[in-house]
Amino acid sequence: MTRPSRAALLASGIGAALLLTYVLLWLGLSRLDLGRSDFTPTYVGATLLRQGHRAQLYDETVQAPLHASLLAPGDREGNLPFVNPPGAALLALPVTALDLPSAYRVWSLLQLVLVGLGVAAAVRAAPWPSRTPREARFAAWALATAGAGAASTLLLGQWDGLLTLGVGMAYWSWRRDRAVAAGAWLAAVAVIAKPHLFFGVAAFLIWRRDRRALLGAAGAVVALAAVSLALVGPQGVAGFARISLGGADRWPLAELLGFSGLFGSWLGNTAAAHALAAVGSVAAVAMCGVLGARSRDPLKFETALAGTMALTLVASPHLLGHDLILLAPAAAWMLARAAASDGAARWPGPQSLRVLALWLVLYVAALLDFGNGRPAPPGRLVPLVLVVAGVLALRALVPRCAALAYSGRGSGVGGVVDQS
Repeated sequence: MTRPSRAALLASGIGAALLLTYVLLWLGLSRLDLGRSDFTPTYVGATLLRQGHRAQLYDETVQAPLHASLLAPGDREGNLPFVNPPGAALLALPVTALDLPSAYRVWSLLQLVLVGLGVAAAVRAAPWPSRTPREARFAAWALATAGAGAASTLLLGQWDGLLTLGVGMAYWSWRRDRAVAAGAWLAAVAVIAKPHLFFGVAAFLIWRRDRRALLGAAGAVVALAAVSLALVGPQGVAGFARISLGGADRWPLAELLGFSGLFGSWLGNTAAAHALAAVGSVAAVAMCGVLGARSRDPLKFETALAGTMALTLVASPHLLGHDLILLAPAAAWMLARAAASDGAARWPGPQSLRVLALWLVLYVAALLDFGNGRPAPPGRLVPLVLVVAGVLALRALVPRCAALAYSGRGSGVGGVVDQS
């Protein structure tokens, strides 16, 4: 093992500094900020479940008074409804034993910890060359954990820590030939919190034709569907479907970051924007299916799964900045693949720098898109970066590129022989 490079130490420092900055911002939030966070609807849903309002869990006339009572005195913000699946209310139930500010602190910090654990699982399972210094692996963990979406997940008290853990653990399971667990992890976190972010992942699983992963996913879906039905009954399930579909126009399209946000930033909340977004999303999901088929080759697995994660996000009808942290495990395992492709004694090599550059571009694009209500050009930038990432993954997996990489002459990180 070689001595750590200055670049690895610098990267670790940057990642640690970003995480510290997020925590300092989090500590400085006011009572007003806490009440307006995305965690408050989660707290409302879990509280209503605890109080026995199971069938009325998605009734906004029941939610609104409780939501209003939790806001800071004098705050007249409208009701932000609880729209997650019933399982989310059950999972958040324990924190309702605390008052809202305390529950927010526990919940949001837990989400950041889960992000770190999900990335750590990816780093540990990824195919790093044996000569890669430990400090480089820590640098990959720090930069991935502190990447796009991490700050918003912490500050808003969002669910994306759980989702990131699921992605990281699914990858870890696949790398250890535990495909049933991999499918179960992906399906479970999707069904519990945000199914709309995993349409492309479903296509990946189907076209990968991994029967064990499909069995695990199907088992998780059936089990959690049964739990949801037991929790809220048919009336509550119908309420969830109604509020999910009815809330499609609750946020202006231009505030979103998938195809819906891209075309919404060009055309506004118009039928044409919705139609173009639907076409783009269908195409992205289809590309995920192609990547799933390619992923059956072990040499292409990391690239295929990373491309799928980018495309499933851009295909989502409701993608926001905090959801980008789901790409953090992919950034970690692609850095491992890149290190194997570089074959250099020092880290980072050329391929690693390309992965880091794309991760940085996504981070900057997310910053520029934050609060940007200006119409095109250029409109939302994040969906363009996600599409580029998906297209690069597809390009790396075409037969000619894969053959070159296998022979050691190519530059595609998806065709590297596992050297872990």
